[in-house]
Amino acid sequence: MIRKLFVCICLVSVTIMMMACSGNKPAEQTVVELPTIDANTETEITVWGWNVAAKALIETAKTFNEKYPKIKINVQEFGGPPQLYEKAGVVLSSGQGIPDVMQIESDFIQTYVETYPQRFLDMKTLAPADLDSKVDPSKVPTSYDSEGRLTSIPWDSGPVVVYYREDLFRQAGIDPAAIKTYDDLIQAGKDLQAKMPNVKLTCFGFTQDDGIWRTLMVQNNVYYLDTNGNITLSSSKAVESMQLVKRLIDEGLVLNTTSWDAGIRAHKNGEIAISFNGGWWGGTMKDQMPEMKGKWRAMEMPAYTEGGVRASSLGGSTLTVTATDPIKQAVAWAFVEHSLLNVDSQLLMYEKFGLFPSYLPAYEDERFKQPDPYFGNQNYNEILGNVTKNIPPAIYNSDDYSDLRNVAVSAYEEIVNNNSDIQATLDAAAEQANSITGRKIVK
Repeated sequence: MIRKLFVCICLVSVTIMMMACSGNKPAEQTVVELPTIDANTETEITVWGWNVAAKALIETAKTFNEKYPKIKINVQEFGGPPQLYEKAGVVLSSGQGIPDVMQIESDFIQTYVETYPQRFLDMKTLAPADLDSKVDPSKVPTSYDSEGRLTSIPWDSGPVVVYYREDLFRQAGIDPAAIKTYDDLIQAGKDLQAKMPNVKLTCFGFTQDDGIWRTLMVQNNVYYLDTNGNITLSSSKAVESMQLVKRLIDEGLVLNTTSWDAGIRAHKNGEIAISFNGGWWGGTMKDQMPEMKGKWRAMEMPAYTEGGVRASSLGGSTLTVTATDPIKQAVAWAFVEHSLLNVDSQLLMYEKFGLFPSYLPAYEDERFKQPDPYFGNQNYNEILGNVTKNIPPAIYNSDDYSDLRNVAVSAYEEIVNNNSDIQATLDAAAEQANSITGRKIVK
């Protein structure tokens, strides 16, 4: 049973004025004090996560229970973000059935915390004062809401690399070190397909997800919005990025994968030779295709022009505390802190599930620096770490991110499926985004 001391302690909130992380504007900040928990605390919390991430949290729950043996961590696994978000929208709106900890992608966190701010605990005064300097800097802006509340803790980062089949490259006589630009990559793809007609260079979906376009945009230092909140969907760099997507398709180098499972099959069955993916993909490969051990490698993305940027970011996620009971809030925060702000936990999740740490101190640990057997004893971690340090600061998210994303995906689908004019389609998308959000369009 929970000790009487815990029952008597209530959450104390004091309102103070602070400078918001976003835009340095004044914002009201809540100082939160939670009940103390210890080895005698007895309660249960529910945690929501998807596929490999949920499995990782089941593992950190085991080490958490070494310190708190009477606390039950009930991790509920969803197939993927769409399945979790479908249910999250219902429970956050109704206030019924909300878990105590919820995983949310970095791209979507502000959509939820701005729409349902009352559902998310402000962890600003619970987290270390130097948190912002200890996590992936590209994740810091999306960790705070528009009022400066720390509503999420970065979990895994998504530094993008090109995963490639070393055996297929070798058989086709392709030297990955010689691929420095996208022109080089496209030529390598043509050479490979000339020798292996049943193998496409790469794969991505032509509907529902514009991930490849977002990847190439970030590399090109542009996104849906600039850091001032202006619409950049039709800017010259966004257009250039879409032109590259279309060129890969028009050259016949892309397999259209219509779902997550189709992408997994393409990687497992030798239907493709490379894929552009965030560092989290390594964990999915190890989990979903262990039989491919030793066949895949990773390399930096090609540059638009020789000597240009070879880094980008795609995805990655966070943990939020959505518990309302003070004891459950205290346990939820302790579990988040144990899982994400702890080198041992981060490396456990990375080693077993490939979730690339956002917690920078993990990079200095000798365990992190070891060669990776799955990737042919390549210094895979070092590659990802170097990419993380060079990601352009392009990503700016907002409370209307979902609306912008819907507009962008529709434009993407129109271009790749119907061969619509790129500039005209993106101009129309920008106008639609302006109509929905009232944001200014900039070129």
